[in-house]
Amino acid sequence: MTTSLPVESPQSSQDIADWNRIAERYAAYDQYADPAQNPMYLHFKAVLWEALGDLNGCSVLDLGCGDGWFSGVLQQAGAQVCGVDGSDQLLTYARARHPTIEFVQADLAQGIPFAERQFERIVSLMVLMDLPDLGPLLRDVRQRLTATGRLIFTILHPGFFQYKIHFDEATQEWYRKVTNYFDPQVWRIESFGGHNHYHRNLTYYAELLRANGLAITRLYEPEWNPDPTHEQAHVTRRWPICLFVEARPLWTSD
Repeated sequence: MTTSLPVESPQSSQDIADWNRIAERYAAYDQYADPAQNPMYLHFKAVLWEALGDLNGCSVLDLGCGDGWFSGVLQQAGAQVCGVDGSDQLLTYARARHPTIEFVQADLAQGIPFAERQFERIVSLMVLMDLPDLGPLLRDVRQRLTATGRLIFTILHPGFFQYKIHFDEATQEWYRKVTNYFDPQVWRIESFGGHNHYHRNLTYYAELLRANGLAITRLYEPEWNPDPTHEQAHVTRRWPICLFVEARPLWTSD
């Protein structure tokens, strides 16, 4: 099958260049090389696998697969996996670590690079908030998902991530100062060596799913359990840092 790769947008080109630049550091990060040590994965693990269900023989598309760590987990569960990522440097690690999995390089902000393929599961772990445009991707997700398929994704929580923690002397309570929540924003995140984060509110995600014929069937906010040695561990666990969403094709009479 011929794979048609979308043309990168100028912003995506900058973002992909960032991920190519920091690929070695990301791929060497022990928590990603070993899923058993990945805190993001551990916080979602039980709900994630409930949503994925039995993957034996199941076709799964891993969007934003990075160095392929979760593609490998999916394959071990019996899935027929295809991973897609914008960074050819990250895919170099993915292909070396998982030579029997199909990996494709493409700018996800331009959509999914398959014209005539469908998948029973489409997953995207901690990726969507790093893409400058989600419209083309969600449009293609609906077209590439089987009638009984599921889209499963996790993102950093728009309501709490990156908002500063403060202490109110009057009430003796800790709180996060949430400002400009409704406004789309681009934040520079220094993790792994620096990349962009695109803040969008929850209504944006819900409406984009609805507009593309997808209905949210599960939403989960895990209680964050940080490293106990963190100086504010007792505080940060008060708010969810991440968000899990399961969505399925919405059928209407309209």
